[in-house]
Amino acid sequence: MMKKILKILTLKEKNREPAVSPVVGIMLMITITLILAAIISGMTGGITQKQEKPPQLLIEPSVFINSTGSEGFLDIRVVSVSQGIPTRDLKLITEWRGNGKPYRTVITPLSKNVDNQYTYPVGYDPGKSTQQDFGNFTLLGGTRLNANSSAEEEEKNMDAVLENWKGIGDGTPVRIQFIHVPSGAIIADKEVTAEAVSNE
Repeated sequence: MMKKILKILTLKEKNREPAVSPVVGIMLMITITLILAAIISGMTGGITQKQEKPPQLLIEPSVFINSTGSEGFLDIRVVSVSQGIPTRDLKLITEWRGNGKPYRTVITPLSKNVDNQYTYPVGYDPGKSTQQDFGNFTLLGGTRLNANSSAEEEEKNMDAVLENWKGIGDGTPVRIQFIHVPSGAIIADKEVTAEAVSNE
């Protein structure tokens, strides 16, 4: 009986064939890897092509503080743009250092500031005197953005654009950045020196 079982098992071993040869298996694995690589490459290539190209922006900012530090004025003049840039697509960042401490303000479109009236800096279209909220106008060559504290009730305008602005003195470097939100790119980055002006 035992001999019969061994004979049957031996016959089965002789008749067994491998399902796939090692060469064919390796070729299949290489083919699958190449197909997956092509699919992933196509997908990531499509993503980078869809990403929005950032516009070009050239600005000329100015910061003025009176000699007693009680009044301030921030002005940003748009010198040129590659195309009109809606301010709803922008973030504005101001930075400066005083007494070894950094001060940073991030201004987002239509975020009502401390006076709950306008989003500063307000903008003026070229040749027009009507002010508009940051987020409600488009940057074109000649557009101006500003905030000031020329009157007592306007102090909050400057608070909204420059943290602790009363600490800024003559010669203090102030950095102004515009970030294009759809592309995530910094499209303007300029450092300006604050100027002290007479109270007269």
